[in-house]
Amino acid sequence: MAFDLEEQEKIDQVKAWWNRFGGLVTGILIVILLCIAGYYAWQWYQNSKANQALGYYDIVYASTSKTNPDANDKLRIQEALAVLQKDYVGTAYPARASLVASKYFIQQNDLAAAQQAVQWIIDESKETEILPVARLQLSAILMDQEKFDEAFAQVSKPAEHFVAAFLDRQGDILFAKGDKAGAVKAWKEALNDKDIDQNFVRLIQMKLNVLGGE
Repeated sequence: MAFDLEEQEKIDQVKAWWNRFGGLVTGILIVILLCIAGYYAWQWYQNSKANQALGYYDIVYASTSKTNPDANDKLRIQEALAVLQKDYVGTAYPARASLVASKYFIQQNDLAAAQQAVQWIIDESKETEILPVARLQLSAILMDQEKFDEAFAQVSKPAEHFVAAFLDRQGDILFAKGDKAGAVKAWKEALNDKDIDQNFVRLIQMKLNVLGGE
């Protein structure tokens, strides 16, 4: 097809522009496409990894919830928990599985395993919303071992939304140490928490009544 001079001049300008900038444009497009592909690949990977982590969490949860437990349950829990804590830290399941496992180990009177499981949450987990629960759990485990100072250290700084629970545990620890006045003070402070549940109020009031603090 023949072009007139004006059309040919425009074509030549386009060719010249493409010869100068075409490589850059192609490179930018490739980068954009790679970013898009990478994003969807990462989303798929994250979803796939979360689903894999859920499978291990289900092993922990199911093994701790059995009506008729068997001798291999503890081993299954420990193996699944080890995989979660090693390979799936970026998901929501290792911390939750550690908390569930810790409660199970307490029921089995294996305080060392219970402490190890919940200590991992405090040291390694990124799930900050579970951290106060982990500290309360660890303080209870340490109390059972009569490590009162270590137990108190876990709840010495009440966390937001857990003020009453932390103060209540402080009272329990102080009472166990023989410091009745300190225990009464902590329990009374716990009652000042505006968000405290009424059932929790009755529990603390019962403790105060037993000690004659009210």
